[in-house]
Amino acid sequence: MIKFLFCFFVFFNFCFGAYEKELDNFDNNFITSKADAQIKFHQQLKSLYIQSVINEDEKTKIELLKRLIISSNILNLDDRSYAEELKESGVSQSSINALRKAVIKDKKRNNPPNNTEISTFSQTQSQKNISKEKKDQDVNKKVEKKPQVQNSSLDTKKENDKIYVLSSNKISQSVELKLNTNLNEKDVKSFVLDEKGNFRHISDFNGVLEGGKKEYKMDDYRVVISQYNPKTIRIVIYAKERIPIVFDFNDKKLKISKQSSTVLKTAKKETMQKDLPKKQEIKSVKIQNSQDKKPKQGRKDPLYVLDVDKISNAVILNLSDTLSDDEISIFSSKDQKFFRQIISFKGILEGNRKNFTFGKNNITITQYNPKTVRIVLSSLKEFDISKNLENKSLTLGFQKDSKKISNKNNNNNNNKNILSSNFKSRKIIVIDAGHGGKDSGALGNKQGTLKEKNVVLSTALKLGSELKKRGYRVLYTRSTDQFINLRDRTKFANDKRADLFISVHANAAPNAKKAKSAEGVETFFLSPARSERSKKAAEKENQGDFEEINYFSKQSILNFLNREKIVASNKLAIDVQKNILTQTRKKYKIVDGGVREAPFWVLVGAQMPAILIEIGYITHPSEGQRIASKNFQDILAKGIADGVDSYFYHNR
Repeated sequence: MIKFLFCFFVFFNFCFGAYEKELDNFDNNFITSKADAQIKFHQQLKSLYIQSVINEDEKTKIELLKRLIISSNILNLDDRSYAEELKESGVSQSSINALRKAVIKDKKRNNPPNNTEISTFSQTQSQKNISKEKKDQDVNKKVEKKPQVQNSSLDTKKENDKIYVLSSNKISQSVELKLNTNLNEKDVKSFVLDEKGNFRHISDFNGVLEGGKKEYKMDDYRVVISQYNPKTIRIVIYAKERIPIVFDFNDKKLKISKQSSTVLKTAKKETMQKDLPKKQEIKSVKIQNSQDKKPKQGRKDPLYVLDVDKISNAVILNLSDTLSDDEISIFSSKDQKFFRQIISFKGILEGNRKNFTFGKNNITITQYNPKTVRIVLSSLKEFDISKNLENKSLTLGFQKDSKKISNKNNNNNNNKNILSSNFKSRKIIVIDAGHGGKDSGALGNKQGTLKEKNVVLSTALKLGSELKKRGYRVLYTRSTDQFINLRDRTKFANDKRADLFISVHANAAPNAKKAKSAEGVETFFLSPARSERSKKAAEKENQGDFEEINYFSKQSILNFLNREKIVASNKLAIDVQKNILTQTRKKYKIVDGGVREAPFWVLVGAQMPAILIEIGYITHPSEGQRIASKNFQDILAKGIADGVDSYFYHNR
């Protein structure tokens, strides 16, 4: 198997770039390593992948994605996001399938490793094709037994409890499904999408569909049966107008038919209610239309993209319900050829992937993962996006009269004048002053009078004041000398739906000998640390709250990692570090500690771009006094705020 993988990569790969040693190490040792070591290999690949994205190294990114597919399949993790990116990078589906097949042969293990990675969507392994020779065997042995993960928990249902649709047939004006076991009405979850000229009755239940997608046409409706995802069968009834649907459950069969007109006239309300299980009854269309447009807190029913219309320079997504700005995330990316604006929200795209061309520009709408719809706007030139939410529609396009950046060397301090006050007023920034209360943080002198908790609180308040002046909404995890658990800091930011999380700290030398030489400003973002310096900085800050040790397990930091968030956090850290140096060096000699990765507990769990700033070494004879100075804190606050302006300007 190892020889097979080695030959495979010799054939497919031509350049390992700056990561040649790491990739060679993976190729030679991953398959033969134990489960714990394989997990570490996988996490290292993820970290290297993030760096390749940041460095815009397309060749290295492709090589890392290929290996991430291999490690994901060995570890029973979901590889779909990696496969999707490989497709977008020009790798064929047959090559991706070859990567998956390369590891299937080596997966005959009695105890596969537990899944330690929490993805941003449900992790399910695709059902493998069953050979013709096994068709005559017992149905319950048709699917290879594998651990499946959904909603970050193991599916404990046994193989012999699974429901299989063995066959389906059209009988008169109805469809009959033959099952391997009885199906109950309570096992089926249904909902209705009823709009003018387009009625859909959708029903889902856990099961496996034999033989692929089926479609049956009746006089006034049609029935489509498909494997919606590896665990779910979906039945969709399409009609031009609302019709009452009846499901009959009897003797390992499910019959789908239209309610007869004679019964409909005598008991219209009752028959319509029989369409759905009681817990899944859908409110009438009138009630849906009367819903307010406030942001939805915990949407009960899934949002559907019913269809997409193309207009002059944009597309209009017609939705099943209203959508709020708070439910939409937008970020930008750039590779060697294209500028992209990427919009995502929780929802389900009806039909297949949609692609629209506008000259040299392009808009693609896809089901990014089972719970997320993604819209990607691509252009050869840098562009601004136009977005409009109205009633049950979302319009996205390229701004016709958008002013492009004519000079990328313009002073970033002017960015704050470019961002509109309306834009800034919608952005919530949570500022976290490190330590506090019983946790004093690092001490700057033997007397203990110079405490980190006081220095960073003063700096955080000044930063908040500066950001407020510029029009942002600012919240503090603490505004007084109080102790706050680490996990409560990011939880506060998540609960407030913050756009950025900025934690302010002061660094300290590990011993008296290094206290005279250790100095400089550093900005960190959450990631597995690869340098000793980053590890030591994280260890110092992580010691502040001993009560949290049990909460943060050894792998918890890795579990919270999200690739898009890491990239965004890295960009924010770069902008902030650059602008801190620009401002402070006008008056002071500042050492640039750089932008670094480190596993800071206080950043774990943040659902938005999050950074930690070490404003200087409190243990340094001169720098310790400087960071306690009000004048320096004022300049520092302006530099951080300039970095925030710059980040939002380039990542709107």
